Formats: sequence, C-alpha cells, structure tokens
Amino acid sequence: MAKGKKFLCIEINLLPAEFRQSKSDFSWIVDRRVVWPTVALFVFFVSAFMLQTTVTDTIDELDRQLKSTQEEVEKEKPLLKKISALDETMKVIGQKINALKSIQVSKKRWVILFENISSMMPPNMWLTSLNQVGPYDMELRGTTYDFSEVAEYMVKLEKQVSISSVTLVSIAATKIDGDAAYGFTIKAVIKPDLGLEGAR
Repeated sequence: MAKGKKFLCIEINLLPAEFRQSKSDFSWIVDRRVVWPTVALFVFFVSAFMLQTTVTDTIDELDRQLKSTQEEVEKEKPLLKKISALDETMKVIGQKINALKSIQVSKKRWVILFENISSMMPPNMWLTSLNQVGPYDMELRGTTYDFSEVAEYMVKLEKQVSISSVTLVSIAATKIDGDAAYGFTIKAVIKPDLGLEGAR
C-alpha cells in the first residue's frame, strides 16, 4: 500500500428493505429546546419541594412553640391569680389608709370645732342639739335666759378659727321651769381647711 493514498470506505446494506433495521435518532435529547425546559422544570419541582418542606418544618416549630407557651401560661395562672388577689388587697389597704388619714383630719377638725363652740358659750346659755346638715354646715340649737347672749355668742363664734360665718335661723320665747327663756337656732359654716396642716 503506497504511502499518502487515502481510501474511501462506503457501507452498503444489501439486505431487503423489510429486513433492514433503521438506526434510532437520539439527537433530540441534547437539543437545547428540550434540555433547558427540562432543567427548568426539574429546578421548579425541587424548589417547590424544598419550600414545602421548609414551610412544614416552620409550621411544626411554631406549633411546638405555641404549645410550650400555652403550657407555661397554664403553669403561671395560679401565680397570676395570686398577683391579682394581692393587687386587690393593696387597693383595699390603700383605701383603708386614706380613710384613716381622713379620720385623723376629721378628728382634729371636730376637736377644734367643739372646743370653739363650747369655750365661747355665755354663762346663761346651753346647747340642746348640734347637727351637721351639710359638708361644712352645722346647726346649733340651744336655750338662754338672756336674749342678748345669742348675739354675743354669734359674734364670738364668727371670730373663731373653725367658723367662717354664723347666721341666726330663728329665736323664740319659751319657758324653762316657769322662767322666761329663749330658744334659738344658729347656722354655722365650718372652714373647709379646718384640721389640715398649715391651716390657721
């Protein structure tokens, strides 16, 4: 065989047409029109599966956290009830303290008021009743043998630290064991700041 010569090889199928086997064409597999959509579809399904898995895991974790929180709340309910009970008790105690403080102020107020009312009374006069008819209004009912002592008593009361004003409501002649006397009713207005610290 001489060097440099090329030979052409031709394959001829001499079998009859009905016995011939045609070669399968798989070239479409590597066709990009098939490959890329297939890859995209695969990626889509993988991503969807991963997303579904992540969502399911997240929901399960949240459910576990919710149950754990509910269990903790149930455990702390007795403590919360105790705290609420303590709050109510503190409110009641606070109200009692305020009431006691008010009583202390009122006590001081009444001590000063009664001292002023009794110390200024003339010798021939006495009170038959003393009523509080309003937040700061007092009604004094009494009797005297001397008519002028009523006016004198009113003037003295109005000068006291406990009284802001005095008004004669009524006065009428009466008899006490056969002796002439006078029954009277006086309205006295108490000073609102009476008994408070710094009040004069």
